[in-house]
This record gives sequence, structure tokens and C-alpha cells, in this order.
Amino acid sequence: MISRLINYLFALILCCTLMPAYAENNTLIISSESWENATHRDGYGLYWDIFRAVYEPVGYVVEPEIRSYQGSINNLKLKRSDVMVGAYLDEIDDVIYPKNYFAVDIVQVIYPKNRRFKWEGLNSIKDSNVSWIDGYSFDDYLPESISKNLHIRKVNNRETVFRLLNANKVDFFMDARSDLINFFKSNIEYKSDNYVTNIVLELKLFTVFSNDKKGKMLAEIFDQRFAILLANGEIKRLYDKYENSNLMYPSDY
Repeated sequence: MISRLINYLFALILCCTLMPAYAENNTLIISSESWENATHRDGYGLYWDIFRAVYEPVGYVVEPEIRSYQGSINNLKLKRSDVMVGAYLDEIDDVIYPKNYFAVDIVQVIYPKNRRFKWEGLNSIKDSNVSWIDGYSFDDYLPESISKNLHIRKVNNRETVFRLLNANKVDFFMDARSDLINFFKSNIEYKSDNYVTNIVLELKLFTVFSNDKKGKMLAEIFDQRFAILLANGEIKRLYDKYENSNLMYPSDY
């Protein structure tokens, strides 16, 4: 408790010293995929709330921007946006990661129930044909004994993957649980009851910043402000606001 209070006070002091440094350009373009209850196009959602709580009290105006996952990465590297949302640790090269993550992803594999396949843990996907959304790098987080023997097919959208699954052209689709839930809600022609899902990974989600002076400053502000909001309970209150969603408050907070 004492150490958390010390960190809180230290972050508050550092944050205040940075406030005058970015008053000239106060619009912060944050690029993300659209995730239900997290990053809606109209600015509604938990993640947008977190970023507003982090940046707006110190002078920024958060401007949400919806792009595909790979498009969000491209925009950041082309400096068309200031922040990219939802990267796994070390997934993207030549960017700046903050110390703090803001959410967790439960990663699952899914396959048609009519395959009558017996799931026997992570080894079940070894030597199989696995698909996931282009831009993701799930193989970096799997044991090498598994990842080096996968036949990976990356696609641009989830409808394409499900067509491949149903045609037996891939064995498994790997995706975040929240994205799978949202897919079934938005595509009623696909019934979740026709598929089997199994958890394979739990991964921390980060905001990432361009690898330059501005990106470094924004990452420092994120870490300082997020520490304050975590210590004073604001992050938990924001998660509680979406308690009926599929968004999970990280257990090690």
C-alpha cells in the first residue's frame, strides 16, 4: 500500500512537469480496430474512456479513428496517427511500448463441431493449418515446439476465415475471445453452437507509439497518468461501467 502511494505521488509530480510541453498540438489521433464495448466508431467504449481519462485532464483531445488492425499499424508508422491500440508485447517492430498495459486478451482457437475432433490441449494444433487475422503474430507467443510446425494462413477479415473453416481449408482459427463473440453477434448466419472453442493464450494489450521524440513523450505520459488512475481506482470504475460486456479486468491489477 505504501509503495503504491509512493508511485502515485511520483507519477503525479512527473506528469505535472510535462504538462506545458505539448500544449501546441493537443489533438491525439488514436487508431484501433472496432471492438464491441471497447472502441466504437462514435467514441463509445471502455478503451476510449481509458485514453480520455489518461490524456484529456492534461490537455489533449482524444480523436478516435477506426481502422483494421494492420491499417492501424500502418497509420502509426506513417505518422498519420499518434497511438495504435491493442498490440501484444513486442509484436510490432520499431515502435515504443509503454510499461503499463491497459487490458488483456483471452486468445482462443475455434473449429467446426462437426469435425468431431478431440481437443487434447495446445498440442492439438501442432502440424495443423491455422489461420488468423493479418497483422497478428500469435506464433510469437506459442511454444516453439508448436509454432515452428504450424502452417499459417493470414487473412484480412473473419468472414473469410469462417468460410475456410467450413470448407475444411484450414483446421483452426485463432482469435481473441472478444472478437469471436462480436463476430457471432454481428453475423447471425454463423451460429456459435456449431463451433468448439478452446483457450490457448492470455495476452496483455498495450497502446504503442511512434518511435520518435513525440512518441516517447506520449508513452511517458501514459505510464504516469495510468499509474495514477490505477492507484486511485478510476481504471476499476471504468471497467465496472462495462460490467455486462465481455471485457475482463486484469487479475494482476
